[in-house]
Amino acid sequence: MRIIVALLVITAAACTNQTSPAPSVTEPSQTTTTTTVPASDQPLCLSGDLPFGAEGPIAALGRDVGDATILSGITFQRHEKCERTVLAFLNDSEAPASSLGPTGATVRAESGIIHLTLPGELKTSAVADTLLNGAIAQRAFVIRDSEGTLAVDIHVAHDNQVEARVFEVGSPIRLVVDVRVTEGDPLVLAAPSIGADVVLLTPAAGVGLYPLRVAGYVRPDVDSIRIRFGDGDTVLNERSVVTASDRDVWKAFDVRLVDGPSGSVDLYVGPVDAFEAPINGVTVPLELP
Repeated sequence: MRIIVALLVITAAACTNQTSPAPSVTEPSQTTTTTTVPASDQPLCLSGDLPFGAEGPIAALGRDVGDATILSGITFQRHEKCERTVLAFLNDSEAPASSLGPTGATVRAESGIIHLTLPGELKTSAVADTLLNGAIAQRAFVIRDSEGTLAVDIHVAHDNQVEARVFEVGSPIRLVVDVRVTEGDPLVLAAPSIGADVVLLTPAAGVGLYPLRVAGYVRPDVDSIRIRFGDGDTVLNERSVVTASDRDVWKAFDVRLVDGPSGSVDLYVGPVDAFEAPINGVTVPLELP
C-alpha cells in the first residue's frame, strides 16, 4: 500500500534551566504544588459572576504585548465542588511578570481537554507536565506548536460533564483555570490514548477514514516515532516521523495519511527499540476502508 504523508511536526513546550529530568511525572515542588482546601459554602473556584462553559472557546485574554516570557509554575487546589489550576509567569529578568500577551482557552469536550493557547512571546517553561490528581483535573501537559507557540492541555475526567472558566489575575499576573462537574451526560467521545512516551489525540479506536489524521505529542527525550499499521505480528506499512530538537518539554506531531491499509488493523504510534520492537507507545484498533 502507498502512503502519502503531509507532515506537520510540532514541538511541545519550552526550555528553561529549571527543566525536570523526567517530564512524564510531576515536576519539582518549586514549580508545581497541589493543595487540598477544606470544603466551604462558596470555594474560590465557584465565586464571582464569570460563567463556566462546557465546550468550545471560553476565553480570549491578555494584551497585544505582555512581559511574560517564561511559564514558571503550575499550582493546583482541590475543593469539594470544584478545582483550580493556576499558571504563573516570569519576565525576561526572571522576576514575576505583570502582564500576558494574547491568550485563549477552549474546552475540547469531545477529547476531555481544556486547551490553553499562550502568548507568542512566551518562549520557555519550567514545567513539562504535571500530575494534578484531582477528581476532575487529572494531568497537565505543556506543548509547543510548529511556530514556537506554547500551549497547555489540561486533561479532565471522562465520567461526568465538565465545565471550565479561565481568567487572569495579578499583579503578578497569573492565569486561573476553574473546573467543575455539571449535570448532563459526559461529552467525551474520543478520549486520548496515553502511553509512557506518547499522548495520541487522534485517531481514537474504531472506524477511521482516509485521509487519516494522526496527531498528539511525545516526551522531550523522544527524537522520532513510528506510525505503524499491523495485523498481529505482521507489519503492513509504517512511516518514521522525526520530532523537533527540544529536550525538556513535550513535542507535538500532526500527520495526515492520504491512503493506507484497508480492513481491521492495529495502529501503533510511538518509539521502537534497537530491534524495531514497539516500546512505550500506544496501539489503537481501527477499521479502515
